[in-house]
Amino acid sequence: MRKGPLNHMPHIGIVAGTADGAALCYRTLCHEADRRIGRHAHPEITMHALPLKTYLASIDAGDWSGVAALMSRSASVLAHAGAELIICPNNTLHCAFDLVVSPVPWLHIASAVEAEASRRQYRKVGLIGTQAVMEGPVYHPRFEKEGIEVVLPPISDRIELDRIIRTELIRGNYTPRTRAYVWTIISAMAAKGVEAAILGCTELPLLLAEEPSSLPLLDSTRLLASGALTASLLFSISS
Repeated sequence: MRKGPLNHMPHIGIVAGTADGAALCYRTLCHEADRRIGRHAHPEITMHALPLKTYLASIDAGDWSGVAALMSRSASVLAHAGAELIICPNNTLHCAFDLVVSPVPWLHIASAVEAEASRRQYRKVGLIGTQAVMEGPVYHPRFEKEGIEVVLPPISDRIELDRIIRTELIRGNYTPRTRAYVWTIISAMAAKGVEAAILGCTELPLLLAEEPSSLPLLDSTRLLASGALTASLLFSISS
């Protein structure tokens, strides 16, 4: 915990996807800074959000270059506003990450989660999120490179999770029925020897808030925010 004076801290830009995930990321940045730096001492933060409808249209069409173009547009706006490090608290949008053109560096959400999984020495983790996240390139390459096995729910649960996220969670609709269903998936993973579960949807922490879990949870939203703050602190110390 650092409470003394700091040199320049990078201005953090947030590319918002869904409202609740982006808001949770912003809140975490501010509250973590309170704890790690000092009261109300968070870095300068700018958020840019394009209409979610435009992202969903490209995702539904399988047009990941179109998703990347939207993210690149936000990156340009944020860089023009002075951002020096960019994060995107939306796992699905990271399917287009390698196609994004940005004048400033980004912190990848899976890199932040993998760093925490490695720190805790996990070798087998579960992953829940949209189908694009569970079955796509967001987590698997980074975790496999570190020798960490990624376990997915059965296909029927992957389809249902995708439906729930798209029709409920991104609209801020968190129901007891859905909460119980997701806990069932996590418990089934625990029974298969999984050591922790990645919440690979930035609204899942809000759905599962303050309830005991059968597995440790790797909260991608909060880990991304914490990772960005750590990067900012390291930069400020070295500058």
